[in-house]
Amino acid sequence: MSEQVTVERKDGLATVTLNRPDQMNALTVEMLQRLPVVLRELASENAVRCVVVTGAGDRAFSAGADMNPAADAGAQGPFKPDLEPAIDLLNGWQEASWLLHRMTKPTVAAVNGAAAGASLSLALACDFRVASDTAIFNTAFVRIGFSGDFGGSYFMTHLIGTAKARELYMLGDRIDAAQALGIGLVNRVYPAAAFRAEAASFVERLALGPPIALRYMKRNLNLALTGDLRTVLDLEAEAMMRTARSDDFRNAVRAFLNKEKPRFEGR
Repeated sequence: MSEQVTVERKDGLATVTLNRPDQMNALTVEMLQRLPVVLRELASENAVRCVVVTGAGDRAFSAGADMNPAADAGAQGPFKPDLEPAIDLLNGWQEASWLLHRMTKPTVAAVNGAAAGASLSLALACDFRVASDTAIFNTAFVRIGFSGDFGGSYFMTHLIGTAKARELYMLGDRIDAAQALGIGLVNRVYPAAAFRAEAASFVERLALGPPIALRYMKRNLNLALTGDLRTVLDLEAEAMMRTARSDDFRNAVRAFLNKEKPRFEGR
């Protein structure tokens, strides 16, 4: 049986694939256990400059948790009767969202089809979302009497505002890729036939960018979600002076003056 979560590393890019295409990449307990482990490893690897999460095939990014009683997610995990252990278990799985949001390198959700429930929350936890024009987005929780998890309510509120976030959560309406782009839920939409190539081009720009500067940019932007202006200003000043002392900065200035393309090595 093939792995349900696969990882490919190439040229500074790590691609994490949810790999159950015949089941629309619906999340099983095995996948939910594996994701935090994989993401923690990638977060610590200096050679990895950008992390992409996507779904296998062209039908779905992921349809969310597999609710089929025959699948392990439908019989175990947070659905079992003991409340406190179930909360602890779900919190462990939700570490995947925390890692996508907080790791010191850019993260991208390449949404190749339907994204629903917890899987949509994982996509929202990434720094960027690029979508196929066939993608459909649905919080889905209200349809089965769930309240939502994996940080979706936090990320969606910050991305598109509280009024629209409440609408999408409490009414559970599906939106297409064009609508998602219009409200700021995704960054780019590409034609399905060219999606993989276009998404790869988008991600390559991040993987070839200055790792030190991108790390501090991400820290500053994350802090801007909750911090005050004085704290952000102080950290911006610190980060600017740190990056000004990097080889990447000096080499990039030299390349700029010589009208050359800079190469960033993370030093």
